[in-house]
Amino acid sequence: MSRRTALAMVLANALVSAALVGAYALWREGVKPPIAALDVAELFRLKERQVTASLLKHGATEDERAAALMRAGAFGADIAEAIKGLPAECRCLILARGAIVGSEQALPDLTPVVRQRLGL
Repeated sequence: MSRRTALAMVLANALVSAALVGAYALWREGVKPPIAALDVAELFRLKERQVTASLLKHGATEDERAAALMRAGAFGADIAEAIKGLPAECRCLILARGAIVGSEQALPDLTPVVRQRLGL
């Protein structure tokens, strides 16, 4: 094989490789990242407001206040149950909102979905 033929083959392989990498990059650009965000702190703040409103409600009985405190105590288990199946549903990795550095607007936010499931 001559040098000229070998150089032509190397150049052709480089062009085909560059074209394939470029096509893959363009194809991946339209695909959403398999990552979503969840603001767990917001969910706890909403539950805290809900419990506080129940405790400070004018005319609330001691039983109602005790029930509100019981619901608050069970909230950790409730939130764990609500988010347990989310990764399988969205087929994505879920990150806590506080763990995201940079442009978090680019990630889908699953907080409203969980908020609705928890009735907040």
